[in-house]
Amino acid sequence: MHSEQAGVALISILLVVAITVVLSSAMMLDENLVIHKARNNFDHGQVRQYALGGEELARQILREDYESEDKHDHLQEEWAAQGMEFEFTDGEVLLQINDLQGRININTLVNPGPEGDQARTRFQVLLANAGLDAMYLDRLVDWLDNDEAVSQSGAEDFAYLGLERPYRTSGQPAVEVSELRQLLDMDANSFAVLAPYLSALPEQRTPVNINTASAGILQSLSYRLTADIVDLLIQERDRQSGYKSVTEFLQSPHVAGLGISELGLGVQSRYFEVRVQAVNLDRHGYLTSVIQRNSTNGNMRVLYRNFGWKVILKEPLEDSGENKENG
Repeated sequence: MHSEQAGVALISILLVVAITVVLSSAMMLDENLVIHKARNNFDHGQVRQYALGGEELARQILREDYESEDKHDHLQEEWAAQGMEFEFTDGEVLLQINDLQGRININTLVNPGPEGDQARTRFQVLLANAGLDAMYLDRLVDWLDNDEAVSQSGAEDFAYLGLERPYRTSGQPAVEVSELRQLLDMDANSFAVLAPYLSALPEQRTPVNINTASAGILQSLSYRLTADIVDLLIQERDRQSGYKSVTEFLQSPHVAGLGISELGLGVQSRYFEVRVQAVNLDRHGYLTSVIQRNSTNGNMRVLYRNFGWKVILKEPLEDSGENKENG
């Protein structure tokens, strides 16, 4: 009997020990998970702050540009430098500033009067030069305007409500260029070709900055502007650090006599896109911001932030075969 009781006691002790070990292991696992989660949140929060620091740096650069004596914006200025990189302990911030007024603001397409007519004509030339269907102009205008009148090749609510997944037109100024993907029959390839030339700014009267416009945007100013002429214009523009005025641009021997209108053109910019790629240890943070610079006092205002778009300004270095073997 004594031997049996001792056996039961031993089994009970072993059972208690086993339960204690299991509970201790579970507690340690939960504690490790909490620690790792807190560490991940801290690391992500830190790299997010570095990205915001990159945005603030861009604002300072744009402010200094405003305070400089050079009152026209062009691609030879510090803010337009490509590959701005700032290193710090355990990481770096990569920065790129783009002039959103070097593109066509799609919200200008619904402007009334000569300005709107000119904007629509240039958009039509852009579509033709890009080999895209002219119907996208009418469909974009119908998407943005607040009436139900259908343009020649356009589409209003009734056309969208008949789709398998129905929706309505916007009927108001666009907030993002990505809204074009909602246009009837807009395919991914056409959007990818068109998007780099466009912006969606809150003001409906924002002139295109001829000093920062790409070759495609410059060529959209007239059907008579060929790619060769545009190349000469860009060389001239870069050589003299931008045109001081629209008049100076129109007096260039490369465009004089082509009948290009000064409507909707300018040499100063108020809206900029800031792209930031932040790296801290093995963490990456991305930020795309839209900044408005007040043309009167130079104050900066952030209109938009997006931490979700992946901004690749520098590809990460891949480990060599030797490093992989040693690792």
